[in-house]
Amino acid sequence: MDNPIPTATVDRKNGESRYAIESVMKTLQVLFSFCEPPYRFTIADLETTTGLSKNQVFRSLKSLEEFGLLRMESEGYYVVTTITYNLALAAEPDAPLEELAQPVMESLQRATGETVNLCCLLDGQSTIIARRHGKQGVRLMSRLGQRTPLHAGACPKAILAFLPIEEQEKVLGMLPHYQKITENTVADPDQLRIELEEIRRRGYSISDEDYEAGARGVGAPIFGKNGKVIAAISAGGPTIRVGPEALPEFGQLTVEAADKISKFLGYFPKREKPFQ
Repeated sequence: MDNPIPTATVDRKNGESRYAIESVMKTLQVLFSFCEPPYRFTIADLETTTGLSKNQVFRSLKSLEEFGLLRMESEGYYVVTTITYNLALAAEPDAPLEELAQPVMESLQRATGETVNLCCLLDGQSTIIARRHGKQGVRLMSRLGQRTPLHAGACPKAILAFLPIEEQEKVLGMLPHYQKITENTVADPDQLRIELEEIRRRGYSISDEDYEAGARGVGAPIFGKNGKVIAAISAGGPTIRVGPEALPEFGQLTVEAADKISKFLGYFPKREKPFQ
């Protein structure tokens, strides 16, 4: 059996939720549950899948059925209708990751006031492919196009934490052979395993001078439509501006940004917490 891809269990609230209609969001949550096998569900199935109440699931199903997006088969199973192909036909062809991520990166930079990096997984390493600098005078030293191993830094560790266990172990097995980048770089495989578990639980990584002395930030994973981690986004700056107390807020903002980019790429998690 293949090693499972780790998943995050974190409450990911949308920073723009004040503009969203809650009932619509819940109905879309029900609709997108049909993207996963077995592609046909009863009300009870959808209660379990979405975490929504039976009453909410029923009202959402009836709304979608009335619009023509769903139909009910025998024995109470719902399935999507062919009208959904109209949405697929209207979809834009896949754009480059950095192009899709551009508005999200700009929004994250404005929200944090610090440098935002977009990194992709390439040949087992993290590569910076896009950046939005903060407006402050002191900036980070890492450069566009820089490739780094996955054991240190916000984006690299966010990627590593969500790789299949087998691929993680390959990186952990190389730790004794890596030169420490800073005094804070983790060199003990067991210590890094604990940190990766914490990243998966929390949903974002923390880099506290483990990659660049005097720099602190957070990173969150970006998933492709196949559900595999392919990239990460980070926000951070000099430790004189980004204190430890700022990291939870930065982390939540970065997770929201990563989620948005993942959805642009066609990723929809099997189970999300109900819309709050």
